[in-house]
Amino acid sequence: MKFRFNRFELDTELLSLTVGGAPLAADARGVQLLGLLIEAWPEHREQRFLLEKIWPTTVVAHWSLARLVSDTRKLFANAGYTGALIQTLHGRGYRLAPELALELGLPGSATEEPPSPSRHWPRVALLSLVLALPLAAGIAWWQAAESDRLTVGEAADVIGRVLWVDDHPENNLEERRFLESQRIAVYAATSTDDALKLLAMYDGRYDAVISDMGRGEESLAGLKLVEAMREGGDETPFYMYTIFPSEEQRRLIINAGGQGVAVTSKELYGLILPLFPETRVSD
Repeated sequence: MKFRFNRFELDTELLSLTVGGAPLAADARGVQLLGLLIEAWPEHREQRFLLEKIWPTTVVAHWSLARLVSDTRKLFANAGYTGALIQTLHGRGYRLAPELALELGLPGSATEEPPSPSRHWPRVALLSLVLALPLAAGIAWWQAAESDRLTVGEAADVIGRVLWVDDHPENNLEERRFLESQRIAVYAATSTDDALKLLAMYDGRYDAVISDMGRGEESLAGLKLVEAMREGGDETPFYMYTIFPSEEQRRLIINAGGQGVAVTSKELYGLILPLFPETRVSD
């Protein structure tokens, strides 16, 4: 079927995408993902269902789906689409964004308009409405500002973002400069709580998380971070960067849902750079 919204046309049979009538180079799996979410509206799709449908003959990790969602959002954003696309339901899966469902005219997407104030309304109710409107506008403005804050100060040609969690970020300056030289924006958090807040606030905006293991008096802070992420349904690729990890620590990180452990900067780059095929480093 063909679905049209904004300047885009999505063909779920040919798994193709056009913008303004011109073909747009898109991963067929991203088109398939959107088609599956459209079919399910207003319900969501479980992660396991999407993995089986999109990768029917290949065993892939859950973070592959999270990366596909991120890449699909990025594709449409780069093509000029500023609306919501895919909604992440932590611990459950993904759903088509209600705004997009409304734009597509899908059943159940229309919202009822609130009744117009009339002389029958109590004066207190009218006063509450008058006071609430500017407050709602202020909240909407604040949310938009928060959403944009992540990209303030970024180079125009960034190809992705990494959240680096370490209570001593000064120890990783060389590694951060290298990643930034590859057009990968690096953002810092010094605690698990801060990292989880940033991941929730900027859902789908980070392509990977790098963390140390111990922070302050918490010797397994990195492990607890990846466990909290996975329990909350966040499948962002997670990598541990630490000194002399034991085999037990490596096993715990992988079993908790982490994608790898690095000891040297070379090992770290070998884990991170494959997430960004556009990097300038050659073999």
